[in-house]
Amino acid sequence: MLEGLKILLVGILVVMAVLIMLWVSCAVIGLAFKAAEAMKARARDRRTTEAAQPSALPPQAAPATSAGAVPAHHLAAIAAAAAAVLDRPVRVLRVQVPPLQSSQWTNQGRLDTFQSHRLQGDWGGVVPGLTQDQIQSR
Repeated sequence: MLEGLKILLVGILVVMAVLIMLWVSCAVIGLAFKAAEAMKARARDRRTTEAAQPSALPPQAAPATSAGAVPAHHLAAIAAAAAAVLDRPVRVLRVQVPPLQSSQWTNQGRLDTFQSHRLQGDWGGVVPGLTQDQIQSR
């Protein structure tokens, strides 16, 4: 009977020792994750502090806005996105706006699509194609 009690106590001690080792290892891993998160927070705070400080580059006069220029709030959004991607402050020097002119190829493609959706037979008329003068006037 005493022999069975010894085996039972040894088994309980082994289980408790393994549970304590698991608890300690989980605590150590949790501390490592907390330390990594604290380092990221410090780096993020440092970047925001550096971004808030004035740049070492001399200030440049803002270009005069014209009818086709990019609005200032768009420039600010572009600069913020670039700074977030590059993890450092950036200065937008030039932004080129792509032209929104439609070519003859796209117009003809639209016409072909519209004509393919017309009613079949004598139910409706065919949409005429655009002439060269109509395309140029757009």
